[in-house]
Amino acid sequence: MERVKVYCPGSCGELIQGVIYGRELLISYPIELGTVVSIEISEKKDTEKLTPKIESAAEKTLEFLGIPKRFLENIKIRKTSSLPLGKGMSSSTADIASVIFGIGVLFGIELDSHKIAKISVSIEPTDSIIFEDITLFDSLRGEFILPIVPVPSLKVIVLEGKGSVDTLEYHNRTGKQVYSYADEWEEAYSLMDRSLKRGDWNGVGDASIKSALIQQRILPKPHLHEIIKCALDLGAYGINVAHSGTAVGIFMEERKDGTPIVNRLKEMGILDAYERYHITRMVKGGPRVL
Repeated sequence: MERVKVYCPGSCGELIQGVIYGRELLISYPIELGTVVSIEISEKKDTEKLTPKIESAAEKTLEFLGIPKRFLENIKIRKTSSLPLGKGMSSSTADIASVIFGIGVLFGIELDSHKIAKISVSIEPTDSIIFEDITLFDSLRGEFILPIVPVPSLKVIVLEGKGSVDTLEYHNRTGKQVYSYADEWEEAYSLMDRSLKRGDWNGVGDASIKSALIQQRILPKPHLHEIIKCALDLGAYGINVAHSGTAVGIFMEERKDGTPIVNRLKEMGILDAYERYHITRMVKGGPRVL
């Protein structure tokens, strides 16, 4: 194959991220907004400068496959994305996973999610949207992978926060602080795990709110308590946050109209504190060929 196009979904933060089983773990959920990467082998050297993370993903994938690095000069990579940068919506993870998977396909090898995870975490902290199912994942080292349940098709209102957060800088700055809340996160995860396995998304919502409120002490989101009340009053399952970003998610049944929640947030002046909003849905995770 000489050309391939790959899509990978992004996320709206995490249902939970904190100290679980004595280590930092997370559960992201994939959403329809994502990245599309086009990769082809060209006879001419590609002169367009790649972003450092995409270039690193390409180099490390070739190395993993045992292909000489010189082939990189003739691999043309182009990206389009509906994911904003630095908001906690897995923009970098989607870029990196798309490139890893696409280069594998280009050379006739379909890399599974565990191999994608191994390469990805060697570049930067990675979200669990690289897995097909909702998965508890060690985003820093990739040493813990626990699939829990398939991703449901739920509607999500994404509130895209102002400003941005550098993931690496965040982890360097907060590494010790998060461990002081370990007992609270263990309790939240226990509820999350039970609720996911029962298909109880009201329970999932309660657990994700617990995690969001713990995280509010570390990286606060504007008007979080008001957003929680508005979402629950108008029938959403719950809210979640990007623990190392600025986004807030409100998730509900797919058939439910999200407009009343958006309108209420506008009336309350809460949307003024956020850059923009999106209405999207949860989808199956992992990169795939288009």
